[in-house]
This record gives sequence, C-alpha cells and structure tokens, in this order.
Amino acid sequence: MISQLSTPVLCIRNFRWDDLEVITHLMRQLNYPTTLSVMRERMEEMESSPLYCTLIAEVDEQVVGMIHLHKVVAYERTENNTQITAVIVSGEHQGQGIGKRLILSAEDWAKNQGSSNLFLKSGNRVERAPAHAFYEHIGFAKTGYRFSKKLK
Repeated sequence: MISQLSTPVLCIRNFRWDDLEVITHLMRQLNYPTTLSVMRERMEEMESSPLYCTLIAEVDEQVVGMIHLHKVVAYERTENNTQITAVIVSGEHQGQGIGKRLILSAEDWAKNQGSSNLFLKSGNRVERAPAHAFYEHIGFAKTGYRFSKKLK
C-alpha cells in the first residue's frame, strides 16, 4: 500500500472574530504587550473603517500569521500609500514563504485601495535584523529614519 502525503494548504483571508485570541497571541510573540480585551477594542475601532484591513494566514485551517494594513492619505504626497502596521508569522512557520504571501496579498489590497506605495516601520534593535533582511529580500528599500516622542 502506498501512503499519500498531503501538501499543507496555505490560505490568506480576511480577519474573522474567532481569530482574535490567536492574533493576540501572535502580537505577544513580537513582544507587543496586549490583552484579549485590548485587541478586541482595537479591532472593533478599525473594523468599521475602510482604511484598515487585517489579513490572516492559515495553514491547514490553523492561523499561523497575520498582516495589518492602513491606507494613509498625507499632505506631502499626491499618491495614496498603505502602511503595514504589523506582520507576524508564528516562529514554527517562519521560512516557509508565508510572510512573502502575506506581503503579496497586502500589495493586492493596497493597489485595490488606489495606493501606489507600500511601506512599513521597524525598530532598529539587533533582534530585528532577520526581519530587515527579509523585507529587503522581497523588495523593500530602507528609505529613512523614524523619530518619535512620548506625549505626557
């Protein structure tokens, strides 16, 4: 008898409310402190706006990653831009092309929103070096610095 091997099936789809617990866990994997109730509040606020989109990566119907997008209209540019505000693939599923597929889906969403540029911000901590190498590998260019100020 010949055994049959099945190839894992990757699906990129829109966020559903039953994903909330898993994406909260994914956010914690990137050291973003959050709780289920905080994530629920954030998602409820963004769900009603067409400027936001959260896409989910599933492998064999198990959530293994996500990407969150925000269409940005700015004074200094005539073209619309889309920002990737979060992209996460669970540690055990990294290196399998899932992040790349999430980015390609983000590009499609951004183009459909009329954006001509996709960008993201990333910290300059040494532990982010593999992520930076991934971004450059799939076509992103480092174009500047980010400055921030805590408001009291």
